[in-house]
Amino acid sequence: MSKLHNKPWWLPIARFGAHTFVGTIIFLIILAPAVGLNYLVHYLENNASLSPLTIAIFSILDSVITLTDAVLYLIFLAFGLYRAAKEVADE
Repeated sequence: MSKLHNKPWWLPIARFGAHTFVGTIIFLIILAPAVGLNYLVHYLENNASLSPLTIAIFSILDSVITLTDAVLYLIFLAFGLYRAAKEVADE
């Protein structure tokens, strides 16, 4: 028998869970600066005399970082789910 057929049935599920956990941590690490930038934008809007263009650029950057992070996280989860389903189906 090959080594592939001796794997426990729960291994693809555990691997998917581990990848999901690590991916979530990376998502949160990338999201933290976006949240900080959001707080900075709100602070600057209320307390600083910056041009509206500067505040708009910071606000757009905040939105772009958040949206890109969320989309890439969902793609990561979709590929992980696909790999896990394929691995379960191959057994």
